[in-house]
Amino acid sequence: MKVLDLKDRRYWNLMISIGLPIALQNLIFNGLNMVDNILIGGLGEANIAAVGIANKLSFLFNLFLFGANSGANIFSAQFWGKKDLAGVRRVLGLSLLIGMTVAVPFTLVGFLIPERFIGLFSDDPEVIAQGASYLRIAALSFPISAITSSYGMQSRGVGRTKIPLLSSASALTFNSIFTYLLIYGKLGLPQMGVAGAALATLLARALECGLLVGMIYRNKFELAARFSEFSGYTGVFLKRFAKSVAPVITNEVLWSIGVTGYTYFYGRLGTEAVATVQIMDLVNGLFFSLFAGIANACGSIIGNKIGAGEDDTARVYAKRSVVVVMALGAVTGILMVFVTPLFLGLFNISETTRALCAAAVLVYAAFNIPRGTNAVMVVGVCRGGGDTLFAMAIDVLAPWLIGLPMAYLGVEVFGFPVYIVIAMIQLEEVVKSIFGIIRLLSNKWLHNLVRDLPKEEDAAAAAGGS
Repeated sequence: MKVLDLKDRRYWNLMISIGLPIALQNLIFNGLNMVDNILIGGLGEANIAAVGIANKLSFLFNLFLFGANSGANIFSAQFWGKKDLAGVRRVLGLSLLIGMTVAVPFTLVGFLIPERFIGLFSDDPEVIAQGASYLRIAALSFPISAITSSYGMQSRGVGRTKIPLLSSASALTFNSIFTYLLIYGKLGLPQMGVAGAALATLLARALECGLLVGMIYRNKFELAARFSEFSGYTGVFLKRFAKSVAPVITNEVLWSIGVTGYTYFYGRLGTEAVATVQIMDLVNGLFFSLFAGIANACGSIIGNKIGAGEDDTARVYAKRSVVVVMALGAVTGILMVFVTPLFLGLFNISETTRALCAAAVLVYAAFNIPRGTNAVMVVGVCRGGGDTLFAMAIDVLAPWLIGLPMAYLGVEVFGFPVYIVIAMIQLEEVVKSIFGIIRLLSNKWLHNLVRDLPKEEDAAAAAGGS
């Protein structure tokens, strides 16, 4: 089996069946998120900046959830490749426990002291007031998101990618409609401004959770577990789970704190700079949806293959996925440059902000290939292969040792415009991708974490025999 054999139908069938629903889910999320921001942008640049900063807490929380569930998904995928459903359900139980435990403090911060959080990134009184009114309501959705994230991510491990897609699409469509109605007070609803957008988000998260969990249990899919099936962990399993998942959680937390630090430096450049980054992150998110689909599909496929004992196939698929994402990175980078002016016409922004965005898109496009490569290497190859310590090392050290120092130099020392600062920060992606490719070619990333863990029925039989 050759890496560059792009006519391998089995590979593409797996990539499309798993990756396409994930890519579509991310595309829908980012697309409707852009619609929300366009609606919020009708209230002015201060509101764009306020919601962008408020969502940094959601960003931190969601990345923590992603870390916990992405780490757990390593085991789900490998257990599923081993045909051990009981193991999959135990992993689901642990991910739910971790998610709910983390949701509580994040909710308390957002609900009780939102002004302090917003004030970390802006000294504009209007931005702080509007951001706090948004965050106080949006934070109540965190426990709901913890449940949704656990069931959604572990569904990917067993190949059920269409269910999270359907529930997310329905909820996000609901969210966009009610964001408009509640912001501007249409159809007899109160005019709530940015607080209306937050309420729409809360209601949409509840709808998404209900649809996802409801479909799983109604159809008795693989994750339709009873509470009793969430327990029964052996000491060996818990130790191995903690050893593999802890680096992923640590990875996401430290990485998210690091990149959130960029917002502090952008804030030092003014509200227009913050609005520029917020808008460009939305545009970039649309194109990055494809990379997210490939990365998550790659992780599930590699995990399944390793669990099934097909290590050689896993190695080939890993390298092929990186080649594919590099090619797509070049194509989507060019498309980004051409379509961004169309998106900018939808925002109520100043000419200064529009000019900054026009320059910033060139920077995002230039670094598209290393960003896509890193997504597949970290989320797909390393985590799918159980190489979580290495993934943590490159993903955490890059922003802390390269990105943040570059941000400091660009803002505090040289006083560069925001698009130059973005370019300096993006150097971290280049360095990270170089180390990632070296790791990929070494084949040291592949680890079977479930090979010697007995299935529940095998363990029971062994206990009975003794």
